[in-house]
Amino acid sequence: MRPARTLTLAVAASATALTLSAVPAHAASLSPAMVADAYSVMLNGTQAKLVGIGKQRASNFGVSSSATGTPDAPWLCDLTGDAEIKGKAAENLVSSEVLSLSSKNVFMISQEIHWYANEKQAKMAYDGLVSKIKGCEGQHTPSCSGQEEADVTITTSLTNGEKKAKDGDAFLWVNSETILSDPATNFADHEYTTVRLFGNFIQIVELETDGNNVQPLTKKQIAATDLLTDSLGDAWQAKFM
Repeated sequence: MRPARTLTLAVAASATALTLSAVPAHAASLSPAMVADAYSVMLNGTQAKLVGIGKQRASNFGVSSSATGTPDAPWLCDLTGDAEIKGKAAENLVSSEVLSLSSKNVFMISQEIHWYANEKQAKMAYDGLVSKIKGCEGQHTPSCSGQEEADVTITTSLTNGEKKAKDGDAFLWVNSETILSDPATNFADHEYTTVRLFGNFIQIVELETDGNNVQPLTKKQIAATDLLTDSLGDAWQAKFM
């Protein structure tokens, strides 16, 4: 559960009921042509329909670059306290998010492409995630701002594993279910995350719903996320490899 990112998108979405798309004119390490190519194969609103996000939606596309790693390293899960499991950041990050506007609660899907300098660096980063993902298991109690004052506890249940698409492409997955012990709100956060390696790229696809009285993600939504993991990754390979 990454509150900062979700809050930012939710605030942006509340400002308009239209579908938003933005292609940065320039990114520090990527040419405008490369950014445009990336935009053409990233997650879009039409694809988000597969997980149940309808016409009332807000979309966001962005590119960030850094010589010492992107602002967001590949993220897998939150553990007890402030601990979390993340991977090694890349020099460039391309991301696309689609948020449903038809509900008071957060319901969104995102795709991240962590763009490493070469295949060796990407493979090393992925191997680290393969090892670390095993820690996304069991029950944990992440910290929460204001938790002590509200006398609320948080319980996160984590599972993980590996799957293969019909064409044989393998990917990792993490399922996270977070519940707050507050009967007044029945707040919950449900996330399903996939991780896939190809060339010098690591792709992260995440489906999330959180809010009061939200229901867990369905098997159909998880299956649709798996399909997007494969099709989005294949489209990226066709464009850049």
